[in-house]
Amino acid sequence: MGIWSDTVSHLFYPYMKADDTGTMQDVKWVSVKNNNKDTSLLIASENGIEMSALHFTPQDLHRADHPYKLSPQKETYLNLNYGSMGTGTATCGQGTLEKYRLSSGKTYNWSYTVIPVASSSSEKQLSDTAAKLRSDGICIQDKSNNKLSVSVSSGAEFKTTTVGNAVSGSVSVPHCDNLDKSLSGKNSFTVEANFIPTGNPQFNMIGSKGDHAFGLRVENGFVHFFIHAGGEWRTVSYTTSTTDGWLNKMHQLAGIYDAENDMIRIYCDGKMAAEKSTGTSAGVTESSYNFTIGSCPETNRGSQADFYEVRVYSKALTAAELSSQNTSKPAYSPDSKYVQLWLDFDNVSEGNLIGDIDLDGKISSADLVELNGYLLGKTKFSAGQYSVGDLNGDGKIDVFDMIELRKIVTGNN
Repeated sequence: MGIWSDTVSHLFYPYMKADDTGTMQDVKWVSVKNNNKDTSLLIASENGIEMSALHFTPQDLHRADHPYKLSPQKETYLNLNYGSMGTGTATCGQGTLEKYRLSSGKTYNWSYTVIPVASSSSEKQLSDTAAKLRSDGICIQDKSNNKLSVSVSSGAEFKTTTVGNAVSGSVSVPHCDNLDKSLSGKNSFTVEANFIPTGNPQFNMIGSKGDHAFGLRVENGFVHFFIHAGGEWRTVSYTTSTTDGWLNKMHQLAGIYDAENDMIRIYCDGKMAAEKSTGTSAGVTESSYNFTIGSCPETNRGSQADFYEVRVYSKALTAAELSSQNTSKPAYSPDSKYVQLWLDFDNVSEGNLIGDIDLDGKISSADLVELNGYLLGKTKFSAGQYSVGDLNGDGKIDVFDMIELRKIVTGNN
């Protein structure tokens, strides 16, 4: 998979007999632009489409028996299709293989979204925008004060079950100073997950920041929580059946690092199941890896589980506090200073809107005020605000982003 660009004229191939040409399949997104226009088109497909762009209509190609009889039109004709039957008609030689045929007796469904974009958009900006328009580009909005936007990308599957929305596979949480600091060094933390195990692999990862940082995982007959501190792995384990009564049932599991008392603990389904001294006063080894749900970002060990909620606290929670977190009166609500991540996979969006600085779901003059305050040093941005404030995609927020936002608000873009 990659990104390619070309001119519409160059996509035409002059076969001896004029015919369809320049067709591409399994296209995730396509953008068509005129360099003389400020606005271009972006088409994001749901599951991959077939497309072509030419300066000829299908009728033009049908009427001309040779390419020299064709006269290119100034318009661009963009064709978006489900697909085409493969090569072979059996009139001369091999017929089309069954797997490449499109039966006329079947109903085909495909979907795509067409939106306007700035002609100055970079390939990365176009790709990121298209991802947010696909169901495999769904974003989960963090309820904590960090307000992270966590993308459910190709390494994970979003699903709706009888008990709510869930994600399986691997979900990488964006870097955030508050979250990263709470998960390293001599800082207490708790990583909690509500999940349903669907299999029993050797390494069923719940959450990790790399093998040389910490990890919470399940394997046959055990639950393990480990930290890497003082140059060694420090592990606490809890023996339990991970087959009978374990699979396909909801569990609340947490790994706890108590930095003040140099202890590590495992909480499982209403009780503090195990605890152990770390044997060192050293803190958790700092890691540059993202905190990852459902896999270890360092070893790529994965998981077989459906995750419903994942929360991270900058505090060593007690059994009573953890038990309350799944009730209507949690000990620590999403806006608590101790909550660094609160992911409820029912809290879905299609990604934050670029330019929506105050994160209210729309772009208005209020966003100009928020951005102006940041540029003047009067306010600070959360990670979620920073991600939507970089309008020109250059990795920083400055006056040029203010110019772009002003164009959007005034309609002069």
